[in-house]
Amino acid sequence: MADERILAKCADGRVGNLILSPREGFWSDCPCVETDPSVSAYQLFDDFVDSSVGIVTSRWYKSALNGTVALTSAATLALGGVMLLNSGGAKNDYVCIRSVDADVASGAFKILKNSGKKLWFAAKVYLGSATLTDSVIYVGLGDGTTDQPGTTGSGASQFTDGLYFRTLIASPTALDVGYDNAAGGAETVQSAVKTVVKETWYTLGFKFDGVNSIQAYVDNVAVGVPILADATDFPSLVGLTPYLHILNGNVAAVSKLMYIDWIKCVQIR
Repeated sequence: MADERILAKCADGRVGNLILSPREGFWSDCPCVETDPSVSAYQLFDDFVDSSVGIVTSRWYKSALNGTVALTSAATLALGGVMLLNSGGAKNDYVCIRSVDADVASGAFKILKNSGKKLWFAAKVYLGSATLTDSVIYVGLGDGTTDQPGTTGSGASQFTDGLYFRTLIASPTALDVGYDNAAGGAETVQSAVKTVVKETWYTLGFKFDGVNSIQAYVDNVAVGVPILADATDFPSLVGLTPYLHILNGNVAAVSKLMYIDWIKCVQIR
């Protein structure tokens, strides 16, 4: 099977002059921004071969309490490099990174009913051996101003607007789908759409049809039920940006680890 990082780049599977087998499912209708100049779309794609994490002038902005972020060439996990998020070893330690766009106040991606502006988001993540015990993870899109999506206690969303996969301290192996906006009050959650296990890669994705519906995917298979644009918490009020977050909810001095092989978000202009 061709490398999934390559397949994420072009909907028809093109890489240079090489034609890979056609794809179905999640990326089947995603335009190839890199190779087709006629495509009116924009994207964020990071394979974590070389990235910068730090202040606002970097590609990724980090917020943390004792947590760390590092590139690693862990060839046993993924060739070409991965990003490692280490929560820190004490209870309530965390680390969060979000992509930075200096041109907008919130995020560059916006989900609007009947806009025709389809969106695809996906990230390939690996959960370390200690992660699925008393931890909170968030993978998805958020408002761009929230430093810590899942705070202490339950781990419930702190986003103003957000669309995300997450686990909570009380149910660390149950992967939820959540969404929220500033007008809707508390978040809306589809609980336990997938049971996750440690030391396993998962590709977590969302697709907005540009009209009325968002569908969540795990490993290119639809999970949960469609999120409809008339839902109270539909995340349409502000622009969104990619987020990756992990929090340690354990009193024991054991860090929680999440590795990210790649992340990609594409939207029609």
